[in-house]
Amino acid sequence: MLERQNTTKKYKGKQMEFNKEKALRKAEKVAKDFDAMKAKTFAQKHQGAKWYDDYKLLYDMVTDKKFEISTSTYVAIAGALAYVVMPMDLIPDFIPGLGFIDDMFVVGFVMKSIVGEIERFRIYKKTVFR
Repeated sequence: MLERQNTTKKYKGKQMEFNKEKALRKAEKVAKDFDAMKAKTFAQKHQGAKWYDDYKLLYDMVTDKKFEISTSTYVAIAGALAYVVMPMDLIPDFIPGLGFIDDMFVVGFVMKSIVGEIERFRIYKKTVFR
């Protein structure tokens, strides 16, 4: 079970609260809305972002036709990617300095929860591209 952790920040004089549990629930719900082309376009637009490499790794895992992953891993990754692509999530992406906090949390949480699958994918990529 997740620790209850919220982050509160001020934006334009208003308190904004980021609830990690809500972000994860929303990511899980939007997994069915995953669109590989939208995710790819989003990644291309954000190549300089600090979180780009993690996002791209997850994208590659879920779109590689030959790499097999479980349904639960697919749902976790697709949900995280779909969540990040949505501009109006718990903290809207257009808010400077805050907009990607929830997105980074969701991607980081998923990566931490599937670390074994990520390592398996990295090994797979090394063997496939020799």
